[in-house]
Amino acid sequence: MKKTWKWMGGLALGMTLMLASCGEKNPYTNALPKDAATVVSLDVKEMAEKCAFDKQTQQSMATVMKSSFKGKADALVDKIMENPEESGLRLTDRVYFFAMPQSEMGGLLVRMADKDKLEKLMGLLQEQGQCEAPADGDGCRWTVGGDALMAWTEHAFLMLAANGNPKDLQHQASMWLRQKDGEGYSGTPDFGKLKKADEDIAMVASLNIMPKQYLSMATMGLPADLKLQDLKTFSTLDFQDGKAVLEVEMMTENKVYKDLLKKQEEVTGPIKGSYLETFPANTVGWLSAHVDGAKAYELLRENPTVRQELDNSMMPLDFEAIFKAVDGDVALAMPEMSFSPGFILYADVKNSEFMRTFEDLKPMLAMTNGQMRLLDKGKDAYQFVAVDGSALGMGRGPASIWLGVKDKRFYLTNRESLIGSEVKGQTLEDCSWAKDVKGKLFYMNVNFQAIATALPQLPYVGMLDYLTIESEGTTKARMVLQMKNKKDNVLKQLVGMMKN
Repeated sequence: MKKTWKWMGGLALGMTLMLASCGEKNPYTNALPKDAATVVSLDVKEMAEKCAFDKQTQQSMATVMKSSFKGKADALVDKIMENPEESGLRLTDRVYFFAMPQSEMGGLLVRMADKDKLEKLMGLLQEQGQCEAPADGDGCRWTVGGDALMAWTEHAFLMLAANGNPKDLQHQASMWLRQKDGEGYSGTPDFGKLKKADEDIAMVASLNIMPKQYLSMATMGLPADLKLQDLKTFSTLDFQDGKAVLEVEMMTENKVYKDLLKKQEEVTGPIKGSYLETFPANTVGWLSAHVDGAKAYELLRENPTVRQELDNSMMPLDFEAIFKAVDGDVALAMPEMSFSPGFILYADVKNSEFMRTFEDLKPMLAMTNGQMRLLDKGKDAYQFVAVDGSALGMGRGPASIWLGVKDKRFYLTNRESLIGSEVKGQTLEDCSWAKDVKGKLFYMNVNFQAIATALPQLPYVGMLDYLTIESEGTTKARMVLQMKNKKDNVLKQLVGMMKN
């Protein structure tokens, strides 16, 4: 399996170096399985052009391919580097990856350019013991290489991998390769979205992709009658000059889940940006949202599992009072990078009356014989102390958490010095991305330049400027990875990094 994928990876990478345009129609996408849980579409040609491979890189890729063939196919490799279609595969059309429900099988689909040339390549692989002799199937040709089955027709090349004997996949492959217009995934509305996408990578994924062992965790809190295949996301990833942009859209026609999304939207509101001035411009990580705590509590209680945890919690706290006090912007920040980084959570609150509930913790903590304590730190302020923080997932040794309310802001932190600390110099509001925060339902920023300064032993981190994740609604999100070099395409920069 490893040899086969190594060869396919080297071949695919090599063929991206010199691709010609082609607009001819071809039914190869009919081979996509209709019940695929995830389908990924890649514009290999566009990405190859953005990489801006030079002669030196092409020669390096050719050397890798030649070494895979053990020096017996140098002439063929040279032909492929000059014209990728000498491989028999056409990467000028979009390449597709797909996965079946519960990730039980995965596949790769490529348009066929020349069946005879592909079989010549397969013959060479057979001579080197990397695959079996190609055989005739039901309307297709096929062979096995490692743990994967490869099957092809005049139009399409299909590679499948799953647990078990790959020969058992031959019948399924032949059925997919014989599909007509409208019979497979290409006849679905989801494929229509993939086809319209002009970004480098587009993907439709349903929750049905989750392996069985993770389903209970992934579906916690979701409607019981929700069909996994009905909850999907449509994502696109585009490599641009100086940045990579990922757009994600939630798709579902399930009325119960749509109602749930509507309720979630009522819990949040547009961020005011109250905590941008609270932190310095070189803050490592910052995220914010605007929360109606009362509505959040009501929504949580609609989930039977969460309601049971709240009603029967071992912690003698008035969770309802705590939640209902929150009303406004909430922010979580990690101001600096270190081996034991500090963090602080802030939340706008209506009042500080809910802090009285923490007094109820003291009798329970007294039973730990001093292992855990809750100390008074003034009006509406406490310090929680643990002799060994590992019991609470806080690392070995003594640990402390400070919590309280100050100036109608609730705080929770592992560094007392962060409480109400004054910023000297520029704040987050002076950052270039700050103008995009207000009005969003969610916003997060990771400052890679601050990380690079703290960890100079990671030189490539310095190529990155920052990462942002934002959401204007409950069904759409956007992530941007901004490079420090804002002129060259992201892929070109990555290729340059590998060369160095």
